[in-house]
Amino acid sequence: MRGIIGRTGGKSKIKIKIIDLIPEHKTFVEAFVGGGSVFFGRKDRSEVEVVNDRDPDIFHIYKDTQELGDQLKNTDFRANKTKFERFKKQTKFKSNKERLQRNIYLSLNSFRSDRKSFNPSKLDSQKNPGKNFREAGYQERLKGVKILNQNYDKVIKRFDAPDTFFYLDPPYSRAEANKDFTFNTIDIEDLNKLLRGIKGKFLLSYDDTPAARKVFKGFKISTIKTQYELGEGKKREVKELLISNYRK
Repeated sequence: MRGIIGRTGGKSKIKIKIIDLIPEHKTFVEAFVGGGSVFFGRKDRSEVEVVNDRDPDIFHIYKDTQELGDQLKNTDFRANKTKFERFKKQTKFKSNKERLQRNIYLSLNSFRSDRKSFNPSKLDSQKNPGKNFREAGYQERLKGVKILNQNYDKVIKRFDAPDTFFYLDPPYSRAEANKDFTFNTIDIEDLNKLLRGIKGKFLLSYDDTPAARKVFKGFKISTIKTQYELGEGKKREVKELLISNYRK
């Protein structure tokens, strides 16, 4: 199953490799779920599943899909700039269904799925926009999942246990400068201090910077190749870090 939406920095291209590194666990937690490529890409459910995102719009995509996602099976998601700009400004909704339609629409029709900039290439490229969301069965998959809109540290502290696995994909070091998300900043020093004291296992994705290698020194650190979409069909190959407190 693909991620529920595209997301800047998403893991769709390397999700299989990441999933192969997941150890045995009872509770699965994603504290920065975003589009959920890793969460939805797993073949088997965990006994307890938790997804969290600090962005209210992303939180509502998951929560509203869990409640009524199948009701959007006949929704028209075709690109229209006027409609996109209207949805972008909309903050009040007559129903959760209207809110979900708006949030999915912005993700589908924005540049790099940033939900901010209309992507004119969508005008010509979409044969059946939103098909994946309408047909993949996300509402059924989200049954029983705990969906949260909290700071990551509260989520980690709440669900930490010896049989918990955390997959962490926070905003990278460039996120603030690029204005990738609504909540762009994370202090990796604070994250490091928290992770050094947990009982569970974690796997952290982060960009390969000298600062990150220094801060997380002592954990298992490896690299993985992926590609970043630059627009107009252009891509750039990069290396990212995979940091963990276990070996597999």
